[in-house]
Amino acid sequence: MSISPIPGHNHNDHQQKPSKMADQKIKDFPKSFGALYFPGFEVLDIAAPLEALNCLTRFPGFEDLNLSIISKTLDPISVGENSFMNAQKYLPTHTFETAPQLDVLLIPGGVGAAPTPFPDGTDLSHMQEYLEFIRSTYHGSGEGGKKPLKYILSICNGAGLLAAAGILDGKKATTNKELWKFVTKLGPKTHWVSHARWVCDGNVWTTSGVSAGADGVLAWMSGLLPEESVRGVVVGMEWIRAKNAEDDPFAEGLEDVEPVR
Repeated sequence: MSISPIPGHNHNDHQQKPSKMADQKIKDFPKSFGALYFPGFEVLDIAAPLEALNCLTRFPGFEDLNLSIISKTLDPISVGENSFMNAQKYLPTHTFETAPQLDVLLIPGGVGAAPTPFPDGTDLSHMQEYLEFIRSTYHGSGEGGKKPLKYILSICNGAGLLAAAGILDGKKATTNKELWKFVTKLGPKTHWVSHARWVCDGNVWTTSGVSAGADGVLAWMSGLLPEESVRGVVVGMEWIRAKNAEDDPFAEGLEDVEPVR
């Protein structure tokens, strides 16, 4: 498949050259990405952001991005328990112990990230090892260990995992609107923003449900890259992009949940 170059990145295009500032932005873009997989993760939660990054790597200057698929073990991971979903298995590349230094960590949601009893429980004991990995990876492992993440991004009810790990304490965030009243209970110290396709608070990005991960990662890219780079990704994906974070048609009737003081 032939992908058209990003406007301004075509070395044969003498009409439009990337500026020095654009070149520097491309050079400074994060290189090491991790995606956290667990049994019962939602495919599109993680597939949409990864596809945006896949498209980006096809363009000059982004060939050295690398991805680690991280889970508790290297065993194949299925996305559900019924026969159709169980047939969809994914292979991790790293365990928690072998994961490399990361710049960015992507956290999907899905039924596997739901607390028990479902849907209105708050018990995430089955995810404790994942929560500890999220926590230690975000903050870094101290002197002589791994550095803190540059960015962390959750999709859908993956925000519940960030909340349970303490990453969202004192921050604004959003999550899947269908699961709104259930996920928000997991973060009593978080200001949950209802009318939001995505929310950025510092280096923490959270998105609404499932497909919103694409809009969130594109918005994140827009803050780091020349807009023509992001436009090239959007064209490559043939994605109808939401550019306004407040443009969330699934939030009708919902209200913000303020943190417990």
